[in-house]
Parts: sequence; structure tokens; C-alpha cells
Amino acid sequence: MKNIVIVESPTKQKTISKFLDATFVVKSSFGHIRDLPSSDLGVDPKNDFKPKYVIIERGKKIIAELEKLSKGASCIYLATDPDREGEAISWHLMEAMPDFDRKKFKRITFHEITKSAITQAVKNPRDIDFNLVNAQQARRVLDRLVGYTLSPLLWDKIRKGLSAGRVQSVAVRLISERAKEIKDFNSADYYTLDGVFEKGEEGRFDAKLVKWEGKNIEETITLNLFAEDYKYKTSVFKTMEDTVKIVTSLKDEKFTVVKIEKKTVTQKPKPPFITSTLQQDAYNKLGFTPERTMKTAQSLYEGVNIKEETSGLITYMRTDSFNVSEDVQKQAVEYIKKSYGGDYCPPTPPVYLKKVKGAQEAHEAIHPTDVFKNPEEIKDFLSADQYKLYSLIWKRFMASQMEAAIFDSMSIEMTDGQKKSLFRTSGRTLKFEGYLKVYMDKEKEEDEEEEDEKTLPVLNEGDELTLRDMNVKPHTTTPPPYYNEASLIKTLEKHGIGRPSTYASIIYTIIERGYVNREKDKKLTITELGTLVTDRLKEYFSEIMSLSYTAQIEDKLDDIAEGTMEWVKVIREFYAGFFKDMEMAEKEMKSEKVAVKTKEKCPLCLSPMIMRESRYGKYLSCSRFPKCKGKVSLDKDGNKVERFQAVKSEKKCSKCQKGTMLLRKGPRGFFLGCSTFPKCRNIESITDEEAQKLIEGNKK
Repeated sequence: MKNIVIVESPTKQKTISKFLDATFVVKSSFGHIRDLPSSDLGVDPKNDFKPKYVIIERGKKIIAELEKLSKGASCIYLATDPDREGEAISWHLMEAMPDFDRKKFKRITFHEITKSAITQAVKNPRDIDFNLVNAQQARRVLDRLVGYTLSPLLWDKIRKGLSAGRVQSVAVRLISERAKEIKDFNSADYYTLDGVFEKGEEGRFDAKLVKWEGKNIEETITLNLFAEDYKYKTSVFKTMEDTVKIVTSLKDEKFTVVKIEKKTVTQKPKPPFITSTLQQDAYNKLGFTPERTMKTAQSLYEGVNIKEETSGLITYMRTDSFNVSEDVQKQAVEYIKKSYGGDYCPPTPPVYLKKVKGAQEAHEAIHPTDVFKNPEEIKDFLSADQYKLYSLIWKRFMASQMEAAIFDSMSIEMTDGQKKSLFRTSGRTLKFEGYLKVYMDKEKEEDEEEEDEKTLPVLNEGDELTLRDMNVKPHTTTPPPYYNEASLIKTLEKHGIGRPSTYASIIYTIIERGYVNREKDKKLTITELGTLVTDRLKEYFSEIMSLSYTAQIEDKLDDIAEGTMEWVKVIREFYAGFFKDMEMAEKEMKSEKVAVKTKEKCPLCLSPMIMRESRYGKYLSCSRFPKCKGKVSLDKDGNKVERFQAVKSEKKCSKCQKGTMLLRKGPRGFFLGCSTFPKCRNIESITDEEAQKLIEGNKK
């Protein structure tokens, strides 16, 4: 008898089919086949929030095929992704096939798509984990209650087509609050001093003035922002005049070395990637958006054909665990010793402790399925994006299994004869590369690079130095930086908001909805619409818009997944407060329909254009309407629809004898139409060659 294996993706279907014998038939469900209905709420608050699931349109044909295929099967293996979403998809598949014996359904999971992993999974099936299903179901119901209730409120009070979400709205708030923090920041000038010192003929070196008359020159100011503390530097020298006085007073002084500190510094590697850190590093190092990163990672996970053998190159990419299997660690030790030498291998494989709240420790970190598949050796089998991302994942993992880098560091302090000033300089040299052999943690900052490469003369305490020059450096305090996609993900993760697998879609949604702009320099800026929606939601839904409350909900979802809390209880507690807030908002929130300003200029009068919406979709209208009736049509993706401007011909209308025939363009190409339309509807055909001649003639 045959065995059926159901996965979500056609690519996984293709790859896994090659690992199983002829008694197995692998079929894809193409993701979810059941969901809440799109036409209504689909959740009954009066009946313990019972969800109403329906088979989605494309799912009807798929279920029919699966049922036909599964008739007579000895076992139906549900092999969807190893997370809550995958568990829910498996449960929905089983529920959508009610005529089959429940004992035939078996759940199998694997964290990499390799022959050994698939074979092992089939040998160790289990039942559906309803704790995971309920955790996903609770999230889906929560998001539906918020989205399908708040969104119509925004349509009524602000503008049609808007959306709100339990996590999405908090993400927009982070960007909105940052815009206000930047606007409210008062920049100020300050100055620092560098001295140029010399010891005989042994060379010159720079040192920074760090103390004057016993007081620190530089100060670190901490601002308590909405989501985090922001630290910036300033100094006691606020004017050029103050700084010049110091320069003048030290001009003829002799200096003495008062302290030399030498030490060895170790720099440990970072842990292997989890979803959020992969998205951040891919953004910072490769310029990939989170969406692009996850799409590429998915393709590496599902399988790549290398020398006529298809296999997954990385483990499952939606994870928040740092775990690594013993087999892969042994493989890494073998590779490191062979490629770099035994000195690069720590005595025991490193263990990275969980840092992500609610991390699913049964998962593994993102790492290569086979470390011997060096990125350079398989480059020809990968797309450009696959190669870049696989290289990043491979190098980060290999580095995480290697020894720390070792530096020799030296710090020198010197003072003048009156001991009013204290200058300091430092430098470090790389003694042992360790993990830096394969992976740099971050791009070096300018100051950091100068310090690392600084060459210092041989000095001893008590040595006399000559001050040859002093450089005054002007600075201006800078406001907190705008969020970019990487830093926004880092902040969401820090506060336990959402889950790593949702970050890419959250960012995509808030940009698409017009709440946030992604600027050319990659910073995320809030729009007028985003500010307005955020302010109103803060006013009436303070809990939903709270960082701590949103994180608490995530904790409760984790509790449901662990079986320590009932999902209905969580929803009930949430809904009680939410319902009261909604009633008040419907009564008291004032209507303030807004038009969204754009950078587009009116084609008639060059005034700014406004984004408007009709029952036919969005379009641009002149801000001077009705005085100016300039209008630009937009397609469903919001792009301008370029319309052909009618060209006058010398031909009279053969039907009404009054109008002149105009060259127009329709869906089927060019044609001639009477200028008196719609009074006269006469049209005549014209060839493309004749039309082009008419257009060129009109230009002259």
C-alpha cells in the first residue's frame, strides 16, 4: 500500500520525492487550504470565539486531489513546516478530509531537507500537537478581531482602504514616535582637542584630551526615548573660544607619560543566525530587504540542484533558537581543523544560551546542512542572491564554531607639567585571527579603524614628550537615527513584539498602506497618514498600542503553545477591554478624512497632487480642484497610467461632416474617432505605420 506525504510547497514536494522510495507519493497543498472567511469576521464572540473556517477557493481543487490520491493509503504523513503555522496547516488538512480515519494521519517534522533528515522523520511520526495549533489559532483570532474591527473604524473616521493590526500598528507607532523624537531634539555645537606628540626621532602620534583640571572633557548624555535609551556625546567645550584658550595655555608645556597599560583582549564570535539576526545582517551587509532575505532563504531551505543532486542547503529559516545538532558541530570541527588548523577549534563545541523570550528550543539555529558545501565551490549552481545569502549563513555559522580572536591592546596617558591636562591614546594589534578568519562581525567605524591600525612608538612611564601641534575638532550633537528595516526588526525583537517570521510581512504592509515611506537612503519615515492613524489609535486604544501589552500577548501565546494556558481564556481577557475601547472610539473619535499629499505635480498647473480614492480605485487629483481639474489615473499597484494624448488629423468626419477625425489609442491599438464624440460615434481604422506618421507630423 502507498503512503502519502503532504507538504506545503511544490519545491519541497520535488526535493523530498527524490529521497523516498516508490511506496511514497509526495503532494503539495500550496500552503493553507482553510482560513477564516474574507467576507466577514468569522469569529463568534458570543460562542467562546469559535472560528468559522472555510476552504479557500484554490483549496477546493487541492483537497479533491488529495482525497482521491489518499484513498487506500496506509498512512498520510503531514510534513508541513516545523512551527506553529506548519502545525496549523497540518491540522486544517486533516480537518478538510473528514472521511478518512484519523489514525491514518501522522505528523512528521524536520529542520532540514536532506535524505537523512527525511528518512529519520518518517521513522519517528507523532500526532498533531494541539497546543501549537491552539497557539496559532489564538494569534489568528486575535489578529482577525483587531483587524476586522479597527479597520472599518478607520475607514469611517479617516479614509477608506486603511488597515490596523495588533503588531502592525505598534510597528508604525515606533516609527511615528521616532519622528517626534528627532524633531524635538535640540542639536548643539561642541569641540574636542587632539594633540600631536613626539618622542625624539621615534615618530609622532595623536592623543585625545580626555580631562582638563580633573574634569572629563567628553560627556555621555542619555535620552529616555519611547522604545529605548539613546546615548550621544558632547563635551565641556561649547564654544571655539573656550577651546582656543586651552590650546594657548598648553602651547609651551612639556609632557610626561604617566601611565601605560598593556593587556590581551579576546573577542568572541556571535552565535549562528536566527531569523531576526539573519534579516538584520542581510540588510546591513547585502542590502537585502527582509522580504527578499526570507524569499531567498526559503529557496535555499527547500532545495537546490547541485551536480544532479537536489538537497536543502540550510536548516529551517523561521527560528528563534541557537541550538545546533551534535552531528553538525562534529562536521564543523572536522572542516575547521582541515581547512584552518587545530588552533582555530575550541576544546569543546560552543553552546549559545537562549536570549529570545519564548524561543522554541526544539528548533535549531539557521546553519548549513552540510558545512563541506563551501559557498565558493557551489557558486555556479546558485543564483546571485542565493550565493550571497548562503555565503553569509555559512560564514556566520563556521565563525560561531571557532576560537575567539585575540588582540594585544595598549593605552597610554600623558599630562603637562602643571598636571592640568590628561591626554590618552590607544591602539591594538591582531595577535590571533580566530573566527575573523572567515567572518567580520560588523563593518568598522572610522574611529575604530584608526585606533586599530594606529602605530605607537616604544614608550615607558616617565618619558618626556614634545607637543608639536593641537587640532580643534568641531562637532554637533546628533538626534537619534531614523529606523531602517534592520533596526526596526531589532527593536521589535528586543521588546518581544511579534515573531521573527512575521517581521518581513509587517514592514511590507506598513509601507504598502502608506503609513511609512522607505526613503532612498533606506531610512523609514512616517507619513502624515501614519501619524494621524497612530495618534488616534494611541488616544482610544492605549493597550493595543503599548509595547509592554503587545509583548504580554506574545508571552501568553507562548504559554498556550506550552500547554499551560487555554487559548479561549486569553482571547476572552483581551476582548473584554478591547470591546469597551471600541465602543468609546465609535462614539467619540471625530471624523477627519484626509487627503494624502504626493510629490507628483499636476500636468495642467504644476500644483501638488493629492491621492484620492473612488469606487474604481485610487487616482491623483490636483490639490486646486475644482479650480483645476488635472487628474492622473493609477493602476492597481499605484503606478501612473500613461494615457495617449489625442492627435488632430486633417481628415473630416465622413459621418457627421462637422467634426475632425482624431487619432486615439484604445486597448486594441490606434484608431480614428470623431472630435464631436459622444454626439458622433464614428470611428475608422488606421494602421500603426499611418498612426506613427501622423504623430511625427504633429510634433513638427
